Amino acid sequence: MKSQDPSLELLQPIVSLFTNGKFQQALSDSNLMLEKFPNSIVLCNISGASSAGLKQFDAALKYYKKALEINPDYAEAYYNMGIALKDNGDLDAAIDSYKKALEIKPDYVGAYFNTGNILKDTGDLEAAIDSYKKALEIKPDYAEAYNNVGIALEDKGDLEEAINSYKKALEIKPDYAEARENLILLLTSYIPQKDNSHLIVELNEKIRKIDIKDNISKIITDDQVVSLFAKSQDYINSFDLDIKIKKSQAFRRNSVNLNCERHLLIFDKHDVIPEFCFSCYKVQVEPRSIIELIKLFIIFDQLDLQENNTRKCMVELRPEISGFYKGLIYCSSLKQANQISEYLDITIKQSIGLGLCSTVKRGCSEYAISYPDYKEINNTGPQVMNYKKEWEVIEESHDKNEPFYHNDKLRVSLPGLNLSDILIIRKWIDYAKGIGDPSAELLNQNKIHYQLIHDRARARLNSFDLTTL
Repeated sequence: MKSQDPSLELLQPIVSLFTNGKFQQALSDSNLMLEKFPNSIVLCNISGASSAGLKQFDAALKYYKKALEINPDYAEAYYNMGIALKDNGDLDAAIDSYKKALEIKPDYVGAYFNTGNILKDTGDLEAAIDSYKKALEIKPDYAEAYNNVGIALEDKGDLEEAINSYKKALEIKPDYAEARENLILLLTSYIPQKDNSHLIVELNEKIRKIDIKDNISKIITDDQVVSLFAKSQDYINSFDLDIKIKKSQAFRRNSVNLNCERHLLIFDKHDVIPEFCFSCYKVQVEPRSIIELIKLFIIFDQLDLQENNTRKCMVELRPEISGFYKGLIYCSSLKQANQISEYLDITIKQSIGLGLCSTVKRGCSEYAISYPDYKEINNTGPQVMNYKKEWEVIEESHDKNEPFYHNDKLRVSLPGLNLSDILIIRKWIDYAKGIGDPSAELLNQNKIHYQLIHDRARARLNSFDLTTL
């Protein structure tokens, strides 16, 4: 059947609506025009993509199938069908759809790239790399493909090649924020073994040479914090790099993957607390200023724990959770959390002084909003709230429908400062200025690097009392 498509002039307003994310209006206008042009594969494709944008995946697939009835060689319909199937969780069918697009159009670079993404996310790393490389054979300047090859190589443990892949992405697209951040974060847990002549690698090495060892056995002074940050800033300025980072939490990880992303996704989608989280406890400290937060970060970097528990320092951005500055150490039992809390309080007293102490909490703060009993801790017997057996089926169903790759082992964070830490501290300072923390002025950061963080911090003052710091 021959496609009968309207003119580009008639199509342009609908395409513009779709491009600007106005999916409902684009769908309505496209369907209206389909009444005049019932054999238009372009309109079927637009209606399908608009339906997918509205998360109406079954409807989207019907439109794509209609386009393929009109023209079985319409590769774009197979490609977009692959996107809808993937977004709906049918990953095998999505890959099959991309394969059909490639049979019709062997140089369909996007089909190779999207296939690589699914394979990467499900842990078939070799196949993912192969798919990305096929995309690169067609489009050698495909920076996004080099970036994703880097991610797959990193997951595989081939870190030198991952660095090279991120570097190639940045050679093609120097302002590519995701590739830059991926490289910066890789360097938090790996020291390159080969000569890597890239400014980010060189800058990270300079910052790593700033010595912060042996500070936690004595009081860390404000002047030491200011000097440490100033030296790092000078290095960044000397490289003339305008670098930003999405992360706002400074981690020191052990090799255990807590898989928090999966657990929070289950909670958000099903209002179910995963079973894992009932054995998760945390030791929490709430510093009273940005200076104290940086001091706590130094303590966490050097803290000697038997299991090297994962720990992080952060500024609180969640609108529903109180507080401003936080340090957290993740524990696998209440007994361990209590022991670490006691040890940490002694260390804080030695290195920061009086008035700051830790508390033991259970799991993620979000859970207690739906289930207040979850946060209640009983030190002498069973907990007030325990895992509900009926939730097990929900978890199993979720994992079946969203079988994304989970790497059980993480690379352990390197001790000492790195570029990622300093970029995150920059973000903390912008936050501190937003909430009116006077100690931020000591750090001499004259410009706002992250306006959004600054504005979100200011907005928090309407919800939470700064005098609690």
